[in-house]
Amino acid sequence: MTEPCPSCGLLDRVQHVPAVYSGGHSYYRGRGPVVAVPAGDSVVVTRSQVHGVSVTAVARALDPFPPPRRGGGLLAAAVVLALVGSCFLLLPFWASEDPPPGGAGAAALGFAVLSLPSACVYVAVGVLTWLYVRRLRAARRQRRGVPAAKQVWEQGWFCHRCGGVYFADSGRLLTPAHFRQLVARAGGYDR
Repeated sequence: MTEPCPSCGLLDRVQHVPAVYSGGHSYYRGRGPVVAVPAGDSVVVTRSQVHGVSVTAVARALDPFPPPRRGGGLLAAAVVLALVGSCFLLLPFWASEDPPPGGAGAAALGFAVLSLPSACVYVAVGVLTWLYVRRLRAARRQRRGVPAAKQVWEQGWFCHRCGGVYFADSGRLLTPAHFRQLVARAGGYDR
């Protein structure tokens, strides 16, 4: 059993944090509205499947882990920019067929000026790649810290009457935000 809430001194509305978190998730599944779709000379009537998860505010406040950030957009932008940079790189070669007047120095300067947009795009590709690798490393660091964070998270008790979280061995009530910060610090992924 646990200690009573340090704020109200009662035990009747106290619940373990993992139980509050899992009890705050409701899963639903059903059918959507009827939709009529024209198909040639006839009409097809169809229904869509609806499903999802409803999360209470308390469960969201006690979520032990930050939402995972996806890096696919950064990677896609880097690939698109690399293709654009390659197209810009073709400009100097197209211009080299008709050299400007002024000799080899003017041709080299023209080649450098026409290569500048490509170089700028490749620098942007490098920055996006660096951001993507940084995001992957942060996700890896977060995964490594999950067991330690979960261990701290599982020791918490939530008082529904006071709306706070406490540990059985400590004598003070924490806000859910402060509790999440302690959990994140234990996992090593606080910011």
